Amino acid sequence: MNSSMEKMIELASRKLGISAEKLKSSLESGNVDDMLVNMRKEDADKLKSVMNNQAVKDKLLNSPEAAKIMKNMKDRQ
Repeated sequence: MNSSMEKMIELASRKLGISAEKLKSSLESGNVDDMLVNMRKEDADKLKSVMNNQAVKDKLLNSPEAAKIMKNMKDRQ
């Protein structure tokens, strides 16, 4: 996994309140239930909805906002 992805996982793990290792494992297995434990139900339901819809995931990952986040992370290396 590249360093940008590692940084994103670290940031997300802090926001979600779970360890980076657990988050990485959940992402690799496709099981997001571990990530949802500390989230509000409404947020967890939204995330589940996105994770279960490939078109929405693609749109999100290809958004200008996602590109900006990735650029900022690469610039910090």
